[in-house]
Amino acid sequence: MKSQWSLLGRVCSRPKCRRADDSYRKNSEGSSRFRVNSQTNLAADLRTRGCAVCNYVINTARDFFAQWQYALSSTKEAQESFAAELGFCPLHSWQLHSMSSPWGESAGLAILAEEISNLLVKAANDDASASTLRTIPRTRKDCRVCRMLTEEESDYIGRLGSFVSDKLGRRNYERSQGVCMYHLACLLSVVSHATREFLLATASRPFQEMAQQMRQYVAKRDALRRDLISRDEEDAHLRVLTHLVGAKDCNRP
Repeated sequence: MKSQWSLLGRVCSRPKCRRADDSYRKNSEGSSRFRVNSQTNLAADLRTRGCAVCNYVINTARDFFAQWQYALSSTKEAQESFAAELGFCPLHSWQLHSMSSPWGESAGLAILAEEISNLLVKAANDDASASTLRTIPRTRKDCRVCRMLTEEESDYIGRLGSFVSDKLGRRNYERSQGVCMYHLACLLSVVSHATREFLLATASRPFQEMAQQMRQYVAKRDALRRDLISRDEEDAHLRVLTHLVGAKDCNRP
């Protein structure tokens, strides 16, 4: 993935995980005509060499920004909505920037800049101006993208929990490299006791395999036998980090 996406998809707060059998309803407050509603093939998602949940969050964020930057540059409705919200949090503001052209950003942010100017004029006559200024930059709790990604992540984990609760899903999961530690913990909270035991028993295998693959990689490099290095051996160190702390593009503070 290109460097401009090095932080893309970072979920800004730990989601409330839904039970696997809970029905999922879209939150009308967080909904948007620009919002992504993708149909996910969980079996295919689990073929990743990384974490399927991290990948889903990253792709959801990327799709949202691709659509939102166009809307912001071309429709007054989006520009006024963005200004009323005072934009996004710092992280997601820069991610939006990475998707935007100078022309598009200039067209899209002008109304927001005017709104900020008006707020600063009001703050000049306010005895509590310092606290007023602190409320202008968006934070995790009042950023539209943070809320959307948290909800999408929670929904995906619920569906994945349902998927691994039957025999066919378990077979697919067992053949996969699992999910990262963060998302494993969340997944454990939405499944039955028997499924938790299965997930925990399965989780140790990829780490043992990656440990062996890293040792083989070092041994072959030391023996000047790079031509014998397999793909698994070559990227094992990256997969260990991904499964331990989550994808780089989906990390958390």
